[in-house]
Formats: sequence, structure tokens, C-alpha cells
Amino acid sequence: MVDIEKLADEAEVIVQGYAFFRKGDGIHIIDLHRPTNYAHFSKDELVKTNMDDIEAFKVTKLYRNNVKYME
Repeated sequence: MVDIEKLADEAEVIVQGYAFFRKGDGIHIIDLHRPTNYAHFSKDELVKTNMDDIEAFKVTKLYRNNVKYME
């Protein structure tokens, strides 16, 4: 079982229920409402996800609008 509070505490940024983490050379985003859903961005491109197309589109927009707050 995933500990949502721990994920939220460790996240660098949380936007609309999505937690942003720096992982290696990219950004890993986890849906806190469904923590098994994730997206991984590298060099500003979505490279891996298990989200459906609509959620992946939404997360891509969130990433582009909020990644600047991780610096």
C-alpha cells in the first residue's frame, strides 16, 4: 500500500493532486488520488506513462506550466 502522506511530504511541488519529483535526469509525476498512475518527463518530453490519453494530456499541461517551480 502506498503512503500518500509520505509521497506528499517528499514531493517538490503538488498541483491539482499531482506530486512532482525530480528523478535522475527527469521529472516523475504521480497522481495522489491514484498513486499507481504516473508520468515521467525527460528533456521536456513525456517518455513513459501508464495514464490514459486524457490524463496524460492534462499532466503534460501541468508539467509545462509548473516545472519552473521546481528550480
